[in-house]
Amino acid sequence: MSLSWPPPCFCSMPRGRRGFTMVEMLTVIAIIGLLIGILMPGLQSARETARRSQCQNNLRQVCLAVLVGSETKRWLPAASYTKDSANLVKFPKPPEGNPNRREHCWRVFAMPYMEGSTTTKNYDWTKHWWDETSNSGNGTVSSALGVASDSNAAVAMTPVATYVCPSAPAVPKVAVPASPDANSSDRPSLAAWRQNPGMSDYEAMTGVEPGMVSPERYPANATVGKGLVENDRVTRIREVADGMGKTILAIECAGRPLVYRGSRLPVNSGSGFEINRGSAWADSLGPFGVRAIKQDGTPGAAPNAGVPFGVTNDRAAFAFHRGGVNAVFGDSSARYLEPEIEIGVFCSLVTRAGGESVAATE
Repeated sequence: MSLSWPPPCFCSMPRGRRGFTMVEMLTVIAIIGLLIGILMPGLQSARETARRSQCQNNLRQVCLAVLVGSETKRWLPAASYTKDSANLVKFPKPPEGNPNRREHCWRVFAMPYMEGSTTTKNYDWTKHWWDETSNSGNGTVSSALGVASDSNAAVAMTPVATYVCPSAPAVPKVAVPASPDANSSDRPSLAAWRQNPGMSDYEAMTGVEPGMVSPERYPANATVGKGLVENDRVTRIREVADGMGKTILAIECAGRPLVYRGSRLPVNSGSGFEINRGSAWADSLGPFGVRAIKQDGTPGAAPNAGVPFGVTNDRAAFAFHRGGVNAVFGDSSARYLEPEIEIGVFCSLVTRAGGESVAATE
């Protein structure tokens, strides 16, 4: 018998092993897909819970900044200083907190007491918030901004992370038009700005408009309908008869400067996106009161039939959480308001001296 050399290597010979069959592969893929389908909703829910918690933390920080500033000033700031501040008939003396009678927003008041307080180091209270000229007299026009680099406009273009809800979508570059409310603001078109204004998903609530409930509880200009803060006037703590912990200071109004109405998609007129009146964290046109909003996000709801929030961000509370919105109260406690809240209860949480807050929240 003859032997071959070298001898065969038996270690490399097949031992009856085989690969997966197509059926087995498909079964494994199906099981993996099933597990992903089971786990993904839970992961998404956990992420949204974390985002909602971060949103509440943002609101607490904003409220604490307002309160710290109020300890120094001994009053809560005006929600905004509007064009009326320059009206000598309405204000023979300049409104408190606004000796130069310019247009400003409550968030600018809060900024020095927040993280990133240096954002407003160049802000000049003797000019309107949108002013594009150099505040030092030596600043030059920035090619990146389109305005003087040390102007109020440059400050207003600075993003502030604390004012942004993590659940809100990113905003494309938009051209903000001139003020849609000539009675409240002389703001010109901001089309020359080469960056979006710094956004804010949180807004102060100024009170409750008439016609929200029946029988009428909030007549026009009555004290019972005023919010914790109001336009062109500071608020003394003694005026908050319902209690700081039972009165909303600020609430979510996410997605601005785009307008959302009746859905989670921005309103597109065909020629472009509809732009909200509140365009920036420094914008004096942002604050709003409770209005009679229909389910489709348009105004004009009958008494007791208005939707409290969630159907538009056009002068109304709106968020990208599941149904409800976050709000911060005057004692810096942030709470998630469920979408089932009745309009009358919501109104009671907004007024500072309506006399109805205890019954409404217990």
